[in-house]
Parts: sequence; C-alpha cells; structure tokens
Amino acid sequence: MPNKKLSKDEIDYKEGVAGFNSWVAHNKKFEKMGMVGTDYYVKRVEDLEAKVKTLETKLKAKGKK
Repeated sequence: MPNKKLSKDEIDYKEGVAGFNSWVAHNKKFEKMGMVGTDYYVKRVEDLEAKVKTLETKLKAKGKK
C-alpha cells in the first residue's frame, strides 16, 4: 500500500489527538495519586518553595564563614 502524503489539516489533527491523549494519561496518573485539578501544581510549588528556603539558608551560612 503506497504511503499517502498527509495534508496540513490531517497532520494538525493527528498532533492534536496525540497531545490530548497524553494529557488524559497524565490526568489519570494524577488521579491515581489522589490529586485532582490543580493539586499537583500546588504541591509542586510548595516543594519548590521549601527547596528555595533551604538553599537560601545554605547561602547565608556560607556567606557568614
């Protein structure tokens, strides 16, 4: 069967479907972890803020030496 060259619309459609499917898979993973909606991002921001605090304290301690 010869390969048919896809039109721009067909390529865009396939890319959109692939993006949507990966988004759905990501959401299912988060739901299994017990996170719904923005819970993942809120948790991520809290983790990053904690990391920043520890790094700032390390910098202050290093500056005092």
